[in-house]
Amino acid sequence: MIRREPQRRPWFAAAYLVVAACGGGAASGPLPPTDPAELTFAEELGIDLADFEVTASGLYIQDISEGLGARANSTSRVWIYYVGWLPDGTVFDATLQGDPFHFRLGGNEVIRGWNQGIAGMRLGGRRRLIVRPGLAYGSRAQGQVPAGATLVFEVQLVDVN
Repeated sequence: MIRREPQRRPWFAAAYLVVAACGGGAASGPLPPTDPAELTFAEELGIDLADFEVTASGLYIQDISEGLGARANSTSRVWIYYVGWLPDGTVFDATLQGDPFHFRLGGNEVIRGWNQGIAGMRLGGRRRLIVRPGLAYGSRAQGQVPAGATLVFEVQLVDVN
């Protein structure tokens, strides 16, 4: 006796493809720790968490140089140069020359860690931020950033209004 496979309906195949495509940002396996104090950072990043202030939200902030100009407030439009690293030292994004990256603080234009960590900076200042997953992309992967990643940024405020 020959056993026939049940016919699959075209809508089922299309639905399967949509669900499979949406899974690309999902975590595969356990997520890394969400507390930066539980992580090991690459030696070349030179991170000593004792040198950082920790906010109530769990954002780590270190002023490298404070700057002397106007201060960015929670609704300012800011222009920054930045580098973003994963804890293993991998650079995943950077804007270091040319037109600075710009956005309005306090909106949904950037991750919450930037909204919180750049507010209060002075023009010309440089700051290092360690952003836990809950203030970044959470359990979603985003481009080169894996799901559940803690992010390290160095930002320089080049303009504010």
